[in-house]
Amino acid sequence: MMLDKARNPAICRRTNKLARQVAVWEFDEAFGDLDIPKFAEDFRPAVRFSTRQEIRDHYVDVVSVLKRYARWDSHRIADYIGVSRQTSYQYGFQPTARGARVIPGDKLDKLRDAATAAIYEDLKTTFAPGVTAEMRTWQVFVGMNLELETFSRLYGESQAARLGGVCVPHDCNAKPNAQLSDEDELCVEWLRWRHAGHIAKSEAVHVAGVDQYLEGRVGCEGIPWRIVPTAYQVAALRDIHHRREGRNA
Repeated sequence: MMLDKARNPAICRRTNKLARQVAVWEFDEAFGDLDIPKFAEDFRPAVRFSTRQEIRDHYVDVVSVLKRYARWDSHRIADYIGVSRQTSYQYGFQPTARGARVIPGDKLDKLRDAATAAIYEDLKTTFAPGVTAEMRTWQVFVGMNLELETFSRLYGESQAARLGGVCVPHDCNAKPNAQLSDEDELCVEWLRWRHAGHIAKSEAVHVAGVDQYLEGRVGCEGIPWRIVPTAYQVAALRDIHHRREGRNA
C-alpha cells in the first residue's frame, strides 16, 4: 500500500524504521504467557484510558444515533444488550449522579456496531438524479453467500474484513475502481487481522495501546468514533496472527 506523505506524515516518518524493527519482538512478561510482541522503545504505543465521563458521553452519543437513524426506542436498546430499561438509563447518568452505572465494554461495542450499521443503512435512503441504487452498490460475499449490500465501499470492505469475506462492486456499479484513503486502508487491514480468529481482545488492547473501552473503536467503520491504527500497529497484529496461524497449522 502506497502511503501519501502529505496526508499521513506521522505514518510515513516511521515507515523505513518500521521495516528495520517490526520483526524484532520480545515477549512482555507483564502479560504472562499471552503471545504478544513487546515493542521496541521507539514503537511502544502510548496507553490511553477512558474516563467514566468519556464512557458515559460515548454511550449517550451512540444511543442518540440509534434513536435517530434506526428508530430504536429505549426498550429495544435495553433488550439488545440484555439489561433492564432502568439500567440502560443509568448508563447515561452523569458519573457523579446517584445511581450512575458504567456500561461494560462489550455491551458498548455491540451498541456501537449497531449504530454504525444504521448510519450506513441510512445512505440507502438518499437519491441522486439519474443514479440507480445498483450504480452505487457494493456487495459483501462470504463464500458464495451474499451477506450484505451497501452504498459505502468503506463499510463493505470493513464488514468483509470482519467476516472473512470479500467486498466487490455490483455489476452495475458506476465507480468500481473507487479507492479507499490511506487511513481507511489501515483500518480495514486492522479489522482483517483482528477478526481472523487468532487475536484475543487483550492482545489487541496491548498492541493498540488503549483500554478495553477504546479497543472496539480502533479501525471501526464509524468514522466519528474510530481510532486509526498506525502502520506498525497493524504490522504487529499481522505478525501475531501469522505466528499463531503457523503454530496451529
